[in-house]
Amino acid sequence: MKYFYFGGIKIDNLNISEAVEKIREILKNEEKGYVVTPNADHIVKLQRDKEFKRAYESAFLVLPDGISLLVASKLLGTPLKGRCAGADLIERIFDIANDLGKSIFILGGTKGSEKIAMEKIKSFFPNVKIAAYSPPFGFEKNPKETSEIINKINSLKTDILIVCVGAPKSEKWLYNNFDKLNIKIAFSLGAALDYFAGTIKRAPKWMQKIGLEWFWRLIQEPKRLWKRYLIGNTIFVFLVLRELIRKILDKRDDQGNF
Repeated sequence: MKYFYFGGIKIDNLNISEAVEKIREILKNEEKGYVVTPNADHIVKLQRDKEFKRAYESAFLVLPDGISLLVASKLLGTPLKGRCAGADLIERIFDIANDLGKSIFILGGTKGSEKIAMEKIKSFFPNVKIAAYSPPFGFEKNPKETSEIINKINSLKTDILIVCVGAPKSEKWLYNNFDKLNIKIAFSLGAALDYFAGTIKRAPKWMQKIGLEWFWRLIQEPKRLWKRYLIGNTIFVFLVLRELIRKILDKRDDQGNF
């Protein structure tokens, strides 16, 4: 199975090793595109946000970030091979760039995470040409600011753009501006930059494995994230159950039981 279709989008059925090889191929060849990494929150949001959905439909790769999508794919009979979490993917992107001598531009960052990340990249990935900029709040609605950002990215002859300004802002900004960027590939990676920089602590491995990383984030930032995880996750479960019921009814109908 090449894709898992759910919530109105198609998700590439690649494990993280396969995704890394695909990214490497893009950087070596003439292909060009941007990559998004859906989780349960994204699936819920794009049900009512048409522009967010168009951003997903235009993406070159759609890689499953949340373990909730892996569970949903198994329940619906089209299991995904594995999770491509942004927090894991970002270091592999740096590694590829280091091997190929590519340049990276980071757009985003909180609490100076972009500056911390730059210093870590310079230390651990010496062949990477790195630049970063944390834009002001509301930059995506300011044509002048967006134009200056695009000019800065292009003037540095950037190969790889990593956008970490939150969803759906990152995806929409890429969707609306990708054609103006002289780059090979771009990624929307959410909090991955903060994890890499260490400004946000990632959940322990055992919590990641059993699908409780969302709970770890919730207890770290309850005021900001309670609605996303408690209400959003409930809606996501409803979407899965609705699709499961539809599949059961379709199967019975095909068997002539109705």
